[in-house]
Parts: sequence; structure tokens; C-alpha cells
Amino acid sequence: MDISPATAPLRLPPRPLAPWLRLAHVAVARPESASHRARLRHILDYELVFQVEGNSWIWSGPHGGSVDVPAGGVAFIPPGFTHGWASEPGAHIAVHFDFHAKPGLAAFRNLRHGTEDVARKPLAFVPRFLLHMGKPGEEPPLAIGLVTQVRQPDRWRARLEPLVRLYQRRAHAEPHARLLIAETLCWAVRTLAEEHEGSTRADQGSPVDPRILALLDELDAPTAEGVPERPGIETLAWRAGMGLTAFREAFQRATGQTPRAYLEARRIESAARALAESDRKIHEIAAAHGYDDPYHFSRAFKRVTGRSPRAYRAGSRGSLEDTRDPAAGGSRRARDGG
Repeated sequence: MDISPATAPLRLPPRPLAPWLRLAHVAVARPESASHRARLRHILDYELVFQVEGNSWIWSGPHGGSVDVPAGGVAFIPPGFTHGWASEPGAHIAVHFDFHAKPGLAAFRNLRHGTEDVARKPLAFVPRFLLHMGKPGEEPPLAIGLVTQVRQPDRWRARLEPLVRLYQRRAHAEPHARLLIAETLCWAVRTLAEEHEGSTRADQGSPVDPRILALLDELDAPTAEGVPERPGIETLAWRAGMGLTAFREAFQRATGQTPRAYLEARRIESAARALAESDRKIHEIAAAHGYDDPYHFSRAFKRVTGRSPRAYRAGSRGSLEDTRDPAAGGSRRARDGG
């Protein structure tokens, strides 16, 4: 996906960094609690959101559209940036922090909610920010995308999960914890800047084809059966008016996924909702979503969600907390990370 001109520059005070962790938690969005719309808000600190599994999307207020956050994607949200977060079925790790310690700003008092809801509307580019960390003219700024598909998602998870555990124990202000937090946050921001630089070089001159965006709108439209359509790749290329090779390349540039993986993820998301919201047999749901072989369906379901269909249904029927991100208006217990 192409990279847009930067939004307003972010300028840090020219003094030594003192990173401060305000909040770190895991949010799980199950089908019955997933939000397919987003409430606009802004925050008073910085936030990193790492999508562990499933998909979400983030709305960019200044640009009037959304950017998808697939598994392995990281969203970077600065203070004052108007945005909305929609938690589709899946899980993410959210980390709120300051570059310069502000211990007086309590967790959950850093959120300012608006009244407007928005629906997914993919942008043809990924907004970016220019982070100035010194005096004007001293050092070039760090460019960081609103969303970055990171190269080592397992490493990101291993780095961020200790911050969640520290916050759960309310041990994040202890001296030894602050050393770990400072190292982790600085690594995260540096890595996002490095990956953005690499992706900018790779994507230069490769804007998203508007025919792909129009096709994505068609695929996201509800069907009479309530099940995502299942066209073949050749059919999709024909509908977009493109050759097969050009279509594959343009589709992956626009979505970060192959056409086959994108279509499968949409079908599995729909099947997951049916598992949670109905008592239909698993093989019936599988067949309705184009999987005549229940074992093939189970493998595909686990590949996308991380759980088997049976385990997913059992978890969705248990005693669940609302673990949505605080941006989506979850309960205080959920906002505390469970």
C-alpha cells in the first residue's frame, strides 16, 4: 500500500527520553462482542497496538478512511490524533506510554471519546507520522506508518507480553521494570521506523489500484445468505478487469494478503460468528461456508483464529468478560486487562 504525505509533525521536547508505561493489556474480541463500527476518539499519550490474531481496522480522522490491521500488524497512535478502532474477531495487545514520564496521568484518564461512529472505508495509502526527537534541524525525523506489517511478529509478541504482566501486577513503576519498559519501547519505535523506511523503498511508485479498492467494496457487501461470496481468483481478476498476474500483485499490495488468504479469512470470520451465535452443527456451518470436508474446515479455522471450531464455540459460550479495547467502550474490568 502506498505511503501518504505525513500528518502534522510530532515534536518531542529536546531532553533525554524517560519512557513511561501507562497501560498494557490484551483485548480479545469474540464474535458476539466484536465491533464492526468504530467510535472516534483521541488520546493524551502514545499507543502501540499489536494484532496477535484475527483482524481489526483503524480509522484515520484527518484522512477520512480506514487502514486494516491484520495479524502481525502494529498500529502507532500519537497524542491528539483523531481515530477509531474497530475490533473484529481476534486479539490484540495495547500499550499506552509516554516518551517522557507523566506518572500523574492515570490509566483510562488518557482517553477522550467523541460521539461519531464510522464504518470501514479502506484508504489507498497508509498515513504516516514524522517524529522529531531533537532540536529543529539537528537530526532527521523518524517516519512511522499508522500501521506497519512487521517482519517478526513472534518477536513482537514476546517483547510486549512482559509489559502486560508487569501492568497486571501493577509493578510497572518499579525501578527494574522501568529499565525493561524503556528498552522495549525504544526498540519498538526504532523497529517501526526501520521497517517503514524499508517498506517505503519497496513500495515507491506502486500506488494501490482503484480497481482493487472497488472490488474490495463489492466483496465486503452483505449477501442475501449472510455468507461471504466465494469467487475463484480468475473470476476476481476478470471482475477487476485485470490479468491474473497483475491482479495478484495489486491485490497483495492493497491488502497485505494473497487473494486466497483474504477470502479465506472473510469466510472464517463469518463462520466464527455462526458458531458463536447459533446452535447449528459444525459440519453444517462448514458446508454453508464452502467447506465440504469438516477436517479441511477445522484446519483452515485454526490457521486463521488459532483455535479449533469446537474450542472456539465452547469459549464463546462460557462466562466471558467484555475484553474489547477501551477505545470501543469496554467495561472497566476489561479495560484493566482482565
